[in-house]
Amino acid sequence: MKETKFRRLRREELEEVRDQFVKFLGVNGVDADSWQKMKADDPQRADGLILQFSQIVFEGVIKRIEYLIQRRPRDLRTYRLLDDKIEMRGILLEGETSLDLSDTDISPQDMLITLRSDGAKVKLFRGERAYNATIGRDQDIFLLMEAGALIDDGELFGILNDL
Repeated sequence: MKETKFRRLRREELEEVRDQFVKFLGVNGVDADSWQKMKADDPQRADGLILQFSQIVFEGVIKRIEYLIQRRPRDLRTYRLLDDKIEMRGILLEGETSLDLSDTDISPQDMLITLRSDGAKVKLFRGERAYNATIGRDQDIFLLMEAGALIDDGELFGILNDL
């Protein structure tokens, strides 16, 4: 099998795309009975099919992602994923504040209101870089996601970009 870019889907992730996996198996000439037999008699081949399917799933998802966000209690980074580079905008909180930037339920507007009322020192930062030439765009994005970045709508990136 050719070199893989992404990890194997976890059991719960595979369950979420079960219907697509069944179709994938069918295209590869594997029906339900054959699959059960393969898992028992040739687990390496079965695992290879799961790994191959995982590559297809991750590649399809990553190609469509435009924004990611990575949240920690006092540090937030949001990324815009362009064809040739990653742009990042971020917030770093210093001093006392009741705001937890890892709270996904707070809107960007409420976040700004809380920051103003708490009087915490806020550092805004920005950066950009080309994708890692050794691993390429898809794997570079995948590594950000494996480090905790989640797919986002880009609203906060836009707000921070305008500041």
